[in-house]
Amino acid sequence: MKKKKNLINTDFLAFKNKKTFFAMTAHIIYSQYDPINTATHSKIIIDNIIRKKLKFDHLLMSDDISMKALRHGLKENVIKSLKAGCNLILHCNGNINEMRLIANNVPKIDDFIIKKTSQFYKFLI
Repeated sequence: MKKKKNLINTDFLAFKNKKTFFAMTAHIIYSQYDPINTATHSKIIIDNIIRKKLKFDHLLMSDDISMKALRHGLKENVIKSLKAGCNLILHCNGNINEMRLIANNVPKIDDFIIKKTSQFYKFLI
């Protein structure tokens, strides 16, 4: 088991002092921080580590929500990811019924997401 300091310098390095517009959580349990929830569902990891400690203030997306690595149903996994602090939810298996379920349970795009995605598009132009 890695120590917290090692995790900050290895697993969480992608969030530290990066100029990227996006980063992605993992469906992995870091028991040193949250023994119950995967990083995607962990308010402790997203708020305390990624946002506050590492000061990542850009868009945070979940890993593919349709993966079988999460223990709940699709709808609950989406809601838990958003409540934990993910801004975007990835769904990658192409199942249209699942896409509809997700679309019906994801709130409208908020000002934070509009601001961050507009920065991204300005960069590309």
